[in-house]
Amino acid sequence: HAEFFHQVPDEFLSDLLPVAKKVAIAIGAPHYNILQFVPHVHFHIIPKPNEEQGLGVGWPHFNPTQDELAAKARHITEAISKFD
Repeated sequence: HAEFFHQVPDEFLSDLLPVAKKVAIAIGAPHYNILQFVPHVHFHIIPKPNEEQGLGVGWPHFNPTQDELAAKARHITEAISKFD
């Protein structure tokens, strides 16, 4: 466990970063942002489909349903499975 990205040993980064890359590709957005909000290393890969949508100061809050979240999770899982 590391609080910040720069504290993660290199041998673990070689496992973490390819997964983050695959998720970024799997979401299908032409642009994205990666951020850290809590004090442990993990990745939030936030789609940025265009200038109006995605991460920005005051971006609109979205409350997906459980079905929408499950569908997105299935989509990402299926897309990632095609990498191997």
